Amino acid sequence: MQYTSRSFSILALVTLFLFLTGFSTESKPIKATWIWHTNLITSEPDQILSFSKEQGVNLLYLQMDLSQKPESYRTFIRKASEAGIKVHALGGSPQWGLEAHRSRIIALIDWVLAYNQTAADEEKFSGIHLDIEPYLLPQWKTDQASVVSQWKANVEAYTSRAQTDPALEIGCDIPFWLDKVFLPDDSTTALSKWLIDKHDHVTIMSYRDRVEGSNSITALVTEEIAWADELGKSILLAVETKESHEGNHLSFYEEGKTYMNHMLARLTELMSVHPSFKGIAIHSYEHWVALKNE
Repeated sequence: MQYTSRSFSILALVTLFLFLTGFSTESKPIKATWIWHTNLITSEPDQILSFSKEQGVNLLYLQMDLSQKPESYRTFIRKASEAGIKVHALGGSPQWGLEAHRSRIIALIDWVLAYNQTAADEEKFSGIHLDIEPYLLPQWKTDQASVVSQWKANVEAYTSRAQTDPALEIGCDIPFWLDKVFLPDDSTTALSKWLIDKHDHVTIMSYRDRVEGSNSITALVTEEIAWADELGKSILLAVETKESHEGNHLSFYEEGKTYMNHMLARLTELMSVHPSFKGIAIHSYEHWVALKNE
């Protein structure tokens, strides 16, 4: 009993110290980026991880190249783990929204599942991230209902397969405007809400260079954030650093890193009231690293 009482006293003191110092035991906000050129993990792994640590990145969406030797992934993920950075296997193509290409998604899932079975804990992928975007297909304009139905079926298939490993987090990318597209068999449910519900986390491509006011990031994602709050899911808000030919307001390419960092700090402050908001994602490493420092 004396030992137990002493333990409680120590715990109380530690708790008081953490409270007084403002220390939080909550998980650190996510800061993610995409790596599309898989060969970079062998040609410049140290540069990637050094930049990531410098910028506070703790999650990498790494494009999968199944022709790469597993050892390349093991080495890179091990180094990332040592730096406190998780790696999710990234794959996708507009065609992956169609039933005819479902086998390509399942092949990716199966590869990751098999890889993780033989990898050490610090070498494993922490999740799988899909960037499919079938709305870029010509069929989206001619038969949207069919494409949405096939996309849904593919999502059902790959989430079911990935869930055979409960440790894998399943995520995807969606554009902010997908909340205006409704399910063919349920005109009251937006496709965005359905996708948020099917994944552990969804990254909203909320590509704007302002965080407040009309046509800003916060203005574009109000419904998605509310749905994720309701469903108990996680949302990341993504910004662009690549030069855009659709208008200067879509990317931070013109403004540079300093302005972007200021905006992202403000975005985090504004969105922190939402339990579903877990952080930000910056597209992509290849363009972000070249962004001017102004």
